[in-house]
Amino acid sequence: MQLDDIEILMVISETKSLSQAAERLYMSRPGLSQRIANIEARYGTKLYNRTSTGVVPTAAGQIVTKFARKITTLESALAAELAAVDEHFNSTIEVGMSLSDGVTLLPALVKKFHDLHPEALVHLEAGYEPELMEKLKNGKLDFALLENQPLEDEISRETLGYKRLMFCAPDCPPYNSTPQPVKIDTVLKWPMIIYEWNSGRHMVGNRHFRERFGISLQQHNMVARFDTHEAMVNGAKAGLGWASVPECIYQRYRNEPGLIWFEMDTDPMRYPVDLAWHTGRVISPLALEFKDFIRDNVPKGYFH
Repeated sequence: MQLDDIEILMVISETKSLSQAAERLYMSRPGLSQRIANIEARYGTKLYNRTSTGVVPTAAGQIVTKFARKITTLESALAAELAAVDEHFNSTIEVGMSLSDGVTLLPALVKKFHDLHPEALVHLEAGYEPELMEKLKNGKLDFALLENQPLEDEISRETLGYKRLMFCAPDCPPYNSTPQPVKIDTVLKWPMIIYEWNSGRHMVGNRHFRERFGISLQQHNMVARFDTHEAMVNGAKAGLGWASVPECIYQRYRNEPGLIWFEMDTDPMRYPVDLAWHTGRVISPLALEFKDFIRDNVPKGYFH
């Protein structure tokens, strides 16, 4: 069966009208009828019954139409595979970035660095810190911008600065009727949405509560774990519970309807943002220059 024949069969199955099909195919009505007759002659069976309201496929026509749909799906898959052949980006610098401060800081710094070095092709790989740490250790990244990760053998780091955790809740009672700063005992009772379990943010809060109050994160009233900040914010807006987010995420949502931002009755919780790299990986001079460029070009006032 020719691809042109498949197109004809698919258009007729959609329009159920020879006139409309001929119009969509930019053919005359007699010309389309002749093409159908040729297909029927090739397979030795009638494919359509003509009625006053259009055309109805015969049993054979239904089988042929079903086959045509399969061929159309295969053709789309072929087109996707052929397109993928050209989808190459031969990066010269591989950088991992966290989904909060990394995504906030690095794209603009890539632009500034590319203005100085047009030959630099930077691949920014966003991900959760544990995944990025593994890729650093496996030599798949030149370096990464991470948040509050524990020390590990063969991984060096340089702290760029510190950011705060911010706290949001639904704009409804009891959250919006509780005096601020909210007491720790009250926060423990409120339902809590956790961000990606191995992330730096919740570890900051857990360490803070352990050191000051002897409280584990497990003692909170945890009701859900979401793996994106967008999901956390939407969960809070929906009334599911309160959540902690990095300061850079707060900047995006600070005026979001349906949310309130509250202070806790404790010291501010801060986390480090680090450049990290594997000491055993040989980094190209251009990648080293970009790492230094990031350190020297963080926007003034970004860190506390």
